[in-house]
Amino acid sequence: MAFIDDQLLRFKTELEAAILAGGVKGKESIIRSSALINLIHDAVKYELIQNGIDPSQIYPHLGETKPEMKIAGFLKQKDQDVCVAPKNIARVKRRISWGPLANENVTDIYGKEYTRNTLIINVRSQMSSIAKNTDTLFERTFAEALNLHMMYRDAVLGEVYLIPVYEYDEATMNERRITFKSHQTNVAKYISFFTAINGRTDPDDELYKYERCTLLIVDFKHKQPILYRTTAQLVEAGLLPKGFSLALEALSFDTFSKDILASYAQRFDLNNLKV
Repeated sequence: MAFIDDQLLRFKTELEAAILAGGVKGKESIIRSSALINLIHDAVKYELIQNGIDPSQIYPHLGETKPEMKIAGFLKQKDQDVCVAPKNIARVKRRISWGPLANENVTDIYGKEYTRNTLIINVRSQMSSIAKNTDTLFERTFAEALNLHMMYRDAVLGEVYLIPVYEYDEATMNERRITFKSHQTNVAKYISFFTAINGRTDPDDELYKYERCTLLIVDFKHKQPILYRTTAQLVEAGLLPKGFSLALEALSFDTFSKDILASYAQRFDLNNLKV
């Protein structure tokens, strides 16, 4: 079993323990604490290390949540979930003189060259109210890439996004029971969206795209959560219509690190990230 599968089991175990102990408030508390999403952060870091990346260059380090690298984009400066910082490139401190932060006396401690050579990966999940929030979530994901690519056109960006096939049912949480809603998440819509923003190969390509996206589609109903890895598996499970033409394999977590490092190597010196 892959490390990501182990982390998804921990995700399920810790979430359900919080629900059994505290109901809806317990669920909200553990999600707000970032303890669950940090398990996925560590899965990303683990795979990067397995592909030869120097653990000391990953921020935050494996098993840690601080320090995050605060990267200055066009619209805002933001702590990034997982970054691999380059060796052999000097940081050059500068005042932000562009965009909305220009008049706020804000400092970027890294500088342009260091930042553009940094591998940046966002990690997110949406565990409830998925249908209600889908468009907002898509717009936010779209905007994050724009914010960075407008400043660093050749920066290599990744996105890892987790959605459940079935949401946990809040109606029974305060009875300290674990149940799931019967309504299935519209996984076809998510696959279509992430396919549309995935696979940016040219620095002059659309700025809203990511060099590599991963979509984690997970069924938490099972004792060991099922991570769907292929379109055929989703069709067989009745989660996609027969003949669905987009390949979930292109968004696979299993090849995410290998693919995004290959993209990096096409633009920068990969040795600056490796052991």
